[in-house]
Amino acid sequence: MAVLEVTESRAERARRGESARSEIVAAALGGGHHVVLGPPGSGRSRVALEVMAALCEAGTEDVLLLAPTRRAAARLRDGLAALLPVTVGRVLVRTPASFAFSLLRSRAALLGESAPSLLTGADQDATLTEMLAGHAAGYGRDPRWPESVPREALELATFRHELRDVLMRAAEAGWDGEELQWRGARLGRPEWEACGRVLQEYEEITRLGETTPDRGRRYDAATILDEAVLALRRWEEDLPDHPRPRLRAVIHDDYQDATLATARLLDVLAGDGARLVLLGDPDIAVQTFRGAVPALLDRATAAPGGALAGLDWDGFLTAGEGGGTRGHGGARGVGARPTDPAAPSPAGEVGARLHVLPVVWRGDERLRAVVRRAASGLPALGDVTRRRAPAVSVAEDSDVTVAVLRSVPEQARAIARSLREHHLRAGTDWSSMAVLVRSSGQVPALRRGLRMGGVPVATAQGEVPLRLEPAVRPLLQALDLVATAWPPAPSPQEALKDAQKDALKDAQKDAQKDAQQEAPPNSSPEPDPAVAPDAAPGAAPVVDRLSDLLLSPLGGMDAVGLRALRRWLRTRERAEGGRRPSGALLVEAVGDPTVVADAPTRLREPVRRLSRVLAAGTNAVREGEGVELTLWALWDACGLARVWRGRALGSGPQAERADGDLDAVLALFLAAESFVTQREGATLTTFLAALESQEFAPDSLTASASRDAVEVITVASAAGREWDVVVVAGLQEEVWPDLRLRARLLDPLGISDVAAGRGATPPRPLEARRSVLQDEQRLLACAVSRARRHLLLTAVQDTETRPSGFLDLLDPREEAGEPRPLTPVPPALDLRGLVAHLRRRTLAQSDARERRRAEAAGELLADLAARGVPGADPAQWWGHAEDSTRAPLWGEEDLVGVSPSALTRLDQCALRWALETAGGGSGSSTASEVGTLVHAIAADLPRGSHEELLAALEQGWPTLGLGTAWPDRLQYTSAQAMVDLLAQYLAAVPGRVDVEEEIDVVIGRAHLRGRVDRVEHLDDGAVRIVDLKTGKSRVSAEDAAHHPQLAAYQAAVEAGAFGGVPGGARLVHLAGGKSPGLRDQPAPGTDGWTTRLVQESAQRMAASSFLATTGPHCGVCPLKGSCPARPEGAPTLGSSEGNR
Repeated sequence: MAVLEVTESRAERARRGESARSEIVAAALGGGHHVVLGPPGSGRSRVALEVMAALCEAGTEDVLLLAPTRRAAARLRDGLAALLPVTVGRVLVRTPASFAFSLLRSRAALLGESAPSLLTGADQDATLTEMLAGHAAGYGRDPRWPESVPREALELATFRHELRDVLMRAAEAGWDGEELQWRGARLGRPEWEACGRVLQEYEEITRLGETTPDRGRRYDAATILDEAVLALRRWEEDLPDHPRPRLRAVIHDDYQDATLATARLLDVLAGDGARLVLLGDPDIAVQTFRGAVPALLDRATAAPGGALAGLDWDGFLTAGEGGGTRGHGGARGVGARPTDPAAPSPAGEVGARLHVLPVVWRGDERLRAVVRRAASGLPALGDVTRRRAPAVSVAEDSDVTVAVLRSVPEQARAIARSLREHHLRAGTDWSSMAVLVRSSGQVPALRRGLRMGGVPVATAQGEVPLRLEPAVRPLLQALDLVATAWPPAPSPQEALKDAQKDALKDAQKDAQKDAQQEAPPNSSPEPDPAVAPDAAPGAAPVVDRLSDLLLSPLGGMDAVGLRALRRWLRTRERAEGGRRPSGALLVEAVGDPTVVADAPTRLREPVRRLSRVLAAGTNAVREGEGVELTLWALWDACGLARVWRGRALGSGPQAERADGDLDAVLALFLAAESFVTQREGATLTTFLAALESQEFAPDSLTASASRDAVEVITVASAAGREWDVVVVAGLQEEVWPDLRLRARLLDPLGISDVAAGRGATPPRPLEARRSVLQDEQRLLACAVSRARRHLLLTAVQDTETRPSGFLDLLDPREEAGEPRPLTPVPPALDLRGLVAHLRRRTLAQSDARERRRAEAAGELLADLAARGVPGADPAQWWGHAEDSTRAPLWGEEDLVGVSPSALTRLDQCALRWALETAGGGSGSSTASEVGTLVHAIAADLPRGSHEELLAALEQGWPTLGLGTAWPDRLQYTSAQAMVDLLAQYLAAVPGRVDVEEEIDVVIGRAHLRGRVDRVEHLDDGAVRIVDLKTGKSRVSAEDAAHHPQLAAYQAAVEAGAFGGVPGGARLVHLAGGKSPGLRDQPAPGTDGWTTRLVQESAQRMAASSFLATTGPHCGVCPLKGSCPARPEGAPTLGSSEGNR
């Protein structure tokens, strides 16, 4: 028997969808409670807006449209404004927390109380930081942490985050501190008991902040909903003369992301007569990590007062057994405590009528098939027929593409190429495309890669705490400085000097001369904390902070310039007979920029800029200005607003960076405004302390200028939105899905499990991972459902990474189990990529067809070359151009600049020396920066004790910008070991010593210039030159005898440097051993070999060609790719014979 397949036309599907939507809207307007299920793109939000608009147009008062997040609420607000013919004079769209806060604020006004305030996540984190620090110091209520919680974990930010998560989950379950302890004790969870004691203290601290007459109550986002429930239930008791606020209708879109606390609030509103319309799809919940319960949609259809509905580990609704009463909540006052500690939170059962939207308006069947596969296997949590809803579009004109790349950078290049193709060939706006990733940690690298690929990227907001924003950090450092330590108080010596300057001028000079005769020239006097902060532990942070500020945009200096400035100040000080260390001189220069009036411009201007900024802030503090005006004084004085605005109006990565920096500064001023508003008597120090303790990005809905750019965002941020082109990136193992079991120490998710009825005992790892996998799959379903026309799925496959099973779920293959073939990335769709493609075509001439293509490619290249496109002219191709010059680097009559440190590299390999002199090399590394710091410590403390040297290391370490990861800790341990050996050496070499002395002598053609670490004056009047080495490799004693760098130093002494005769030279190795490695070079004899070496080296440096010399040093050479003596550098010889 033949089977007749009946299919619908596009028009028929559209009519069916419109009819179903109209029926649902009519049913919702008719009364009762309703649940509307529908897959992504089925028009759920449209139904919510139409119901809301119809109620408003009918004149129905007291209606409310809810969304789970503020950004979703803002989008609904815009959509409602477009539907309503007139402006409504009240807020109709809110989040549950916003509605609860408005209700509590109205209640406070009626009671004559001060307006309440809402605590942000950052505020909570700051409070918990202070509480845990107090516990460690013996203050507050002892939580009595069990042995399962290591004491060292209490100081970690990750522990604090998990603790905050426990408190949030408990609040959402309706448990206060007392009930959390009660349940923990009866369920055998001692960690919950300890958290309950912390929660009790947290609640007391929060209430304590409300005791002042000018401050209202403070609520956090988790507890504010239950506080609103309690306020409604006690309304008649507290406000008998004012009617209890009631709503006629409440519509909640994206209800799959609602929490149990939201369900309890809706229960109360429904009990007061509000009809509920709840819309969502459990398959695309993205807020489960914040306590969302997707099963609430299904629970809402259960009859109120019936058997409790709980969730097993698969997320299906199951009948609860006994357990508790509705509306429990312990001491919070929501209801009575249940007798069963494992009883779930009975909330959300309203007996709603179920509706299912039958069609999908977004995309076509090809895209719908991907979304269905993404949701396959997930618990139904309601009518599963929603997953079978077809797309209205019957034509399959979309495309779903899979790309497997060999590396993360190549993934970014492939994505950039695809987006440019859609923009250039299809005319798709940049703003109609988005790249979605699982977590925010993947965003920065992708953003950088897309920018490099010529894709404009939208400015990211709120990814890191304010204090870590590069544009904000310097302003906070300057604010901290003017609030606590600027300007530094003059020392008693300086005050005396000012008071008796004229009378004691000559006496001071005499005393200074006497002191110089009695003490070594570079020994330091007794340090004064104000004058020499880098020599006194108590004031060292002033110098550190000044150095940081000079290196920040406020100063605009780099690390090389900062060291040059300190050298210039030290040289000037010595010329005037002073002995103060460079840190004290730096403080003086910033406080009085006339000190650097004679310095080179590159050293003078950063000091002047920073001085202006600090002076403006100091004046504001002196005049008693508050946080906002002092911050404005600093910002206005720095002049960066004009600079960054000019850059932001341009294009390219610099424009995007400037745009983001301006947004961050604006967020800082908004944070200051909010802080001052919420805290009477706010000071600079309390504001700084609050920001410094924050571990979360600030909550902000600051409007930013929209621009035609691609968004790179997480799936959670993309929920509720859609784009023509969507890229879902990073579908590889251990990235997506991420099946790590997080927050296992305190188990905050276990609280949600108990509250939802999923079990009271900790789940087995397999069950827990299954639950995590389901949440990861919901994120995936949400991500792929954002595309209207084109969907690109990408993953990385290399020796350590492979595509995840999610890629096979979305794109099943017959060759299951076999590695996916790598996707070739075509040339970039820009002029550079076009030139590269055409050049390859000119080289392929194996047959007549390819020769014709090669000729055509050559003609196109000629046309591009005539238009000035770089790389199109064969004369610019590598290996085809003649030598640009064969002239020597210096003329016959010129002096050749010679650096002693360069002679060793020249001796090893002249080509490497030439390339590095021209700017080649790998740049500075962490190890070299650590070495620079050790050298600076040795220069500042030439007679320092072991304790002083270690203190200087600790004070200077933050300037390197390293973190607390184990590689960074290893670097610090290495630096400590070097300082230990340095202390041993300094203690073993008494007598007069000069540090950081300059060499500037002429020896034949060589103009020998440089700086030596130490000049040690020996008892016989000779001088010994010492060079400190912080590298791991040590020179042998045999090689040291003819070491070129040491020989150059001795030649300089022979030529008159340092006013003495050569007494030898020495390398002091500070790494790679238990004692300093001393390698001595004897004083030169009468044969003049050191002078000859310098002169011959100058001749080699002045040549027109340089020889590549192979040897052991090649293994660590950063220029192997440019060396013709190495296989890696073979292309440098050119492609044609004779161009060697």
